[in-house]
Amino acid sequence: MQNLPNPDDYAWEFEKRGSVGIWYMGGWEGFADEDLEAASNHYRERGNRDDIEATIAVFGDKTNLARDTQEYMGEEWSANGRYTGVDRIGFVSEGITAMAVKSQLDVPGATVEDFDDLDSAVAWAQE
Repeated sequence: MQNLPNPDDYAWEFEKRGSVGIWYMGGWEGFADEDLEAASNHYRERGNRDDIEATIAVFGDKTNLARDTQEYMGEEWSANGRYTGVDRIGFVSEGITAMAVKSQLDVPGATVEDFDDLDSAVAWAQE
């Protein structure tokens, strides 16, 4: 994918552990639309590859998603999750952010969970 957004150009990061794609949204206190769109595009195209079977988004402790952002993520990331075809989609945050995002997702055929820590999420994603 030549048009895959480069995480180095944005306020989020990407890592792969085994067959789990992890997007770190830790610096997000309200990304600019450009950063959010790039993260969404990267998620779709990178998550769609055969080497990714589960995805995790990690939110920092300062992340506070307004209702309209939660709704956007619910619509956009539900479509993204369906597009990738992954079996498991996880969200991690110390507060309620992960639970709030999870509650907005609708991805038939995928199990969606929220976690307080990344290690638990990765262990679940690799089951």
